[in-house]
Amino acid sequence: MSLVPADVDERHLEAAADWFVTLAEDGGADALRRWQLWIDAAPAHQQAWAKVERLQSLLAGAPLQAAHILRTPVHESRKRKPERQSRRQLMACIGVAFTTGMGWALLPAAPERAPIRWLASARGERRLVTLPDGARAWLGSNTRVGLDYDGDKRTIYLAQGVLQLTTGSDAKKRPLRIISRDGVVRPLGTRLTISQFAAHTMLTVQQHAAQVQTPGGPVVTVNAGQRVRFASSGCGRVQRSPVADDAWTKGLLMALDTPLPEFAAQFALHSGQAVEVAPLLASRRVSGTYQIDAPEVSLQTLAEVLAIRAERSGAGWRLRPR
Repeated sequence: MSLVPADVDERHLEAAADWFVTLAEDGGADALRRWQLWIDAAPAHQQAWAKVERLQSLLAGAPLQAAHILRTPVHESRKRKPERQSRRQLMACIGVAFTTGMGWALLPAAPERAPIRWLASARGERRLVTLPDGARAWLGSNTRVGLDYDGDKRTIYLAQGVLQLTTGSDAKKRPLRIISRDGVVRPLGTRLTISQFAAHTMLTVQQHAAQVQTPGGPVVTVNAGQRVRFASSGCGRVQRSPVADDAWTKGLLMALDTPLPEFAAQFALHSGQAVEVAPLLASRRVSGTYQIDAPEVSLQTLAEVLAIRAERSGAGWRLRPR
């Protein structure tokens, strides 16, 4: 008996899993264009894609009996048909999700009555779009968002990456929420940035205020000039944002006494290139302004300032002592 939800054809779900793996391994413009064509081809494709992305989000905080599947070392399977192996892992997780009763209710579910409009940017790309309510949204590198607007509400799904939103004046006064992997953000007439890292999400407010709530947690208010780190397990302490966190929309990354590993994670997120930091450099701190569109120049400059080495490592970079 199939464990796939009855409202989604298993073939579409398998195709969505294939695309999820493809985009994770190749976020280039050509792969993104082909994915967009598939997404736009049928509402069933959009529904299957939403299921797979929500499952991946759920498994970030899933019980051990489900999460152990994702801990299979990927490098052990990449030598032979990595996409097929990764898809099998994801489809296995779908089965586990339903046999263990996880369902799709751990985070607010996307409605099935209308297709979600998906937008995406390629790895290393920034994209400015105008939303149906007049809001302006910047999509950072390798970012995917889904739009679900109806007569009563507005919902934005941040599947991965970085989103800066400048809210518009909605004529219908519909409530707006942004659903991310780690919680729900409610803008309060504002400009804000949500950055989704591997283990947490960062909300930074540039204008006015916003509220964030993690599953089962209290509502936390973040005002202009503040930021908060949150995960599915809860919110951290609201802090003052030390620099202009939205400088990335202009191709810049600003740092002020930032720990090197944190700077590297931010640079990787915005540039689309992996940056590994040797453990011996974990205590180093970074200040300055760096161009994310010129990663080699920026990282070599950083290496000179910190008296370290910046070396190519596969498709990314490795920072290590001299």
